[in-house]
Amino acid sequence: MACDISAEQEEPWRRLLQELSDAGRKEVKEEYAQSRRRLGISVESVWLVPTKPRGGGVAVVCLQADNPERLMKELAATDVPFDSWCGTQMRRAFGLDVARLPPAASGELLFAWQDDDARVEREASKSP
Repeated sequence: MACDISAEQEEPWRRLLQELSDAGRKEVKEEYAQSRRRLGISVESVWLVPTKPRGGGVAVVCLQADNPERLMKELAATDVPFDSWCGTQMRRAFGLDVARLPPAASGELLFAWQDDDARVEREASKSP
């Protein structure tokens, strides 16, 4: 997923991400981890690609999830307090409402690569 981040949105967005990753807020980190596990997310990465000289850019969020379509539907309809709080923060930071995002399948995959040999080697090394 990618979305524009204005110069005005960048600092609040950075503060939100810092709050989610801050080692001093163990309860927030644990709630976040529980949320991601419940939603089937195994990896989440967030980048900011600067595109403007005075701040802002494009936020690129990459999730590895068991079922991305289910994940977005659950986030949009959640009644879990922490997930609702995260959604509210995203809407406040830059108007991103997961309920209104198009399905992931509506995007066009232009390129993908996977090293099948490396995956097989990793799986083989896990076997007793």
